[in-house]
Amino acid sequence: QWADIAPWYHHNALVHYLAPRGLEQFSGGGWGTRDVCQGPLELLLALGDAASARDLLCRTWAAQDASGDWPQWFMFFERERALRAGDSHGDIVYWPLVALARYLLASGDAALLQLPLPYHDAPAEPLWRHVQRALAVADARRIAGTALAAYGHGDWNDSLQPADPALREHLCSAWTVTLHHQALHTLACALRGIGHDVEAAALQQRADAVRADFVRHLVVDD
Repeated sequence: QWADIAPWYHHNALVHYLAPRGLEQFSGGGWGTRDVCQGPLELLLALGDAASARDLLCRTWAAQDASGDWPQWFMFFERERALRAGDSHGDIVYWPLVALARYLLASGDAALLQLPLPYHDAPAEPLWRHVQRALAVADARRIAGTALAAYGHGDWNDSLQPADPALREHLCSAWTVTLHHQALHTLACALRGIGHDVEAAALQQRADAVRADFVRHLVVDD
């Protein structure tokens, strides 16, 4: 029953947030980019703790590379900031976008988009510029001639890697494509809610293109 499982969800999210590496690596000092943007952020928003959610977002976006992408995981403590993953799966770039959108929908905190934040390897820029860099990464990683996100280094399942590395540019995960659409659509809704109608319309147009190609290429016989 919900009353039995809810405390465990709460506990797990707090471990990911406070440990902060995660359940199976409780002695570590890093955040999984994907992990912290899910349960911990959702927990803070559910509890109405906008200030802590904002802090989590700022720390996550400050770990972004100037290229626009994130590592699979990054160290939380400043003394170990140079220790971080060398690459990431194809879905990672979308999670901070989804997290930001959820926060904006819950808080209406339009000022956050203008907050200067550093990159891991470059000086500070307004958060909106960080967002644009992340969106550019997503645009560049599509299968040629489509709006479908290329598989790259994988999705959430670490064990599923193409036998031929060249296929990373020609395969896709329907799960990641769905996440891509969610990131674009949710961020469009969030921006519309704080009066950024032009940016919202552009993102929704991109989301619609992803959905259309999902239906065209990945849905068989309805």
